[in-house]
Amino acid sequence: MHRVLVVEHHPLVLSALADLVVEEPGLELSGIAGSAREAISLVHHMQPDVVLIDVDEPSWQAQRLVRLIGELLPSARIVRLTAVSDPQMECLESPTNNPSVLKTAVPDLLRSISE
Repeated sequence: MHRVLVVEHHPLVLSALADLVVEEPGLELSGIAGSAREAISLVHHMQPDVVLIDVDEPSWQAQRLVRLIGELLPSARIVRLTAVSDPQMECLESPTNNPSVLKTAVPDLLRSISE
């Protein structure tokens, strides 16, 4: 069972992603965060196995947040969610692991979380 923290700034998308995690066998929702501050706090308290993070929110400085989460919890798999198709984005890596960058396909998203 993988414990998943979902980090997304838009409340409707956050709710939908949380629902996907709850409904997927083998996944357990450990928390949801609507801000970078919440995400960091929940990483400390919940110790998730997987952090699903929206990297399209410019005010979060997403790469900085991904790096910080990777440093705080190096054992966690970080799955970066983006709707942007940018080859440069796909090459970015965390200092502690190789997070996935996803487009919008739900089966691919769930497979990346479950791996």
